[in-house]
Amino acid sequence: MNNELLPNIVSFLQTIYPFNLLPSTGLNDIAQTVDILLLGPEETITNDDNSTYLYIIRTGVMQQNNLDGTLRAKLGEEDIFGFNLQQNDSEFGYSILAIENTLLYRFDYASLIASVDAYPQITSSLALSLNTRLRAQDAKQDSEQHTHQHYLRPNSDLADPKIAIVSPTDTIQEVAHQMRNVIGISCAFIVDENRILIGMITDKDMTKRVVAQAKNVHEPISSIMTKDIHTVYEDELVMSAVHLMMKHNIQNIPVLNNQKQVTGFITPQHLIQNDSVQSIFLLDKIRHADSIAALIDLSKQRSAVFQSMMGSNASPTIIGQVLSMIYDAFTYRLIELAIVQFGQPPCKFTWIVAGSHARNEVHLASDQDNAIILADDATGSDRIYFNHFAMYVCKALSELDYSLCTGRFMAATPKWCQKAHIWQEYYRKWSTNPEYDLLLNLNVFLEVRPIYGDDDLFENVDACRHELVSKNMSLTIAMLRNTLRTRPPLGIFKNLVLEKDGNNNKVLNIKKAAISCMVDFIRIHSLMEGGTALNTSERMAFLHENNVLNDVTYQDLSETYHYVNRLRFQHQLQAIQNEKPIDNQLQPDLFGSFERQHIKDAFRIVSTFQELMKMKFGV
Repeated sequence: MNNELLPNIVSFLQTIYPFNLLPSTGLNDIAQTVDILLLGPEETITNDDNSTYLYIIRTGVMQQNNLDGTLRAKLGEEDIFGFNLQQNDSEFGYSILAIENTLLYRFDYASLIASVDAYPQITSSLALSLNTRLRAQDAKQDSEQHTHQHYLRPNSDLADPKIAIVSPTDTIQEVAHQMRNVIGISCAFIVDENRILIGMITDKDMTKRVVAQAKNVHEPISSIMTKDIHTVYEDELVMSAVHLMMKHNIQNIPVLNNQKQVTGFITPQHLIQNDSVQSIFLLDKIRHADSIAALIDLSKQRSAVFQSMMGSNASPTIIGQVLSMIYDAFTYRLIELAIVQFGQPPCKFTWIVAGSHARNEVHLASDQDNAIILADDATGSDRIYFNHFAMYVCKALSELDYSLCTGRFMAATPKWCQKAHIWQEYYRKWSTNPEYDLLLNLNVFLEVRPIYGDDDLFENVDACRHELVSKNMSLTIAMLRNTLRTRPPLGIFKNLVLEKDGNNNKVLNIKKAAISCMVDFIRIHSLMEGGTALNTSERMAFLHENNVLNDVTYQDLSETYHYVNRLRFQHQLQAIQNEKPIDNQLQPDLFGSFERQHIKDAFRIVSTFQELMKMKFGV
């Protein structure tokens, strides 16, 4: 190496992650090992020896082509490549050539890794495995943040072991004495001779079922106990207890061991005392809000909860679930307020949510996708009631910053406030005649979940939906063709106009370019296998467990999905901090070379999986 070039190489590497993490002596050492290559237009990179190399583009443009001649990716200044280069083109599956005069820095990979062995973050960032590199990127972005994740602890960590265990033959008075004077807790658990939970009673139940009704306190506790109990297991995550609290508006969740015996219980107070979880405070406040104005004030705390989760390095899956729970809570409370406003519903109904809300994948820019299923005996006047009811809820949600759906897929639209048999007919028509407009409707309501109302009403419609869309080859082909309309952009971010936002900035819509693509093709695979899960991560796990996805593909897709969602959440966090609009529009020009490289790696995985699906289904 010409020593006169060394300062120039060092100053360049100092701007490139992860080399910028090295001390000056280490940077000088590896800079001296660089080979400098100059390629002219159309010249290709060849590997004539048994070494593996890592390349950084100093100036110029390179292009990677798949073996069929299609574009794999374009690479520009500061881009790094070579992680997956093998010894010849037929093995690594693509060719790479310069499309203009290009100056490259080349490292012998084995020597480079040996030189930075003392720096684990750097070695992880330069690992051959894409999964390892993506995880290292998360570590880089969160290196100053603690890794404790409130919702990922097992229920056994938080459960209060001080419990009142009673027999079904114990009298009401004996149980009340045990609760109040012996144990000093607000509930008791009724168990059979094998200590298996068969019922429970709370102090509030005592007031409503005994005092208010002048019940004989010498009767057995089994005469007033609650039999339909929502429980969690010790090894399940705290998230499961929080979900039950919100969905069913309950305060005491029994925690069971594998023998279905009660070992403790969890309340909102336990969650708050043990974790100081902001979202638990918020959910509890939403439950007790007495007006839309009060809910509007609470909605401002949603971003604080989001920032707290980002600060605690919670996974994108957990963040999406918590934001979904908050969205559920606001919707549930607004429905209750609507009933106060308009009176008791004149017939059975179910309020359902669709899309990302149904999948528990809510983000800060999520809009409204909701609908109402009415009982088949609903009258014309009943429909008028629910039209006003839905407009009240949807308008209020928009005031809480859940924007109105631009496609009007909302319960406030009469088309989406229909009797159960109409909904079944919708699914029948959409699934058997998947033309574009009908397919759009189905795509929105392909995942649905109840928030409030009659469970049987929902389950009858949902069973019809599942039967019609599962293992439906003609529908699968139509959905796949629609999904393939969007292909990930694989060009050079700095020189490629992706889209333009309202300020004429070059932007990357991460939802359109990657997240929606992945949601769509994972959904298609899951439906073809008869899967019932709605959440994308759960669908991937289902496909892996059923050997539809092998270990490598599952890991690639899981890490990629995690990574692109993390990018979206980081973008939305920055928007909050900079007081800018919250959206899905990333500006790649603001990324470093490594971030751009990871995004392209993610796009390539998405694109490759799309190609595999085309081959599998003959599209």
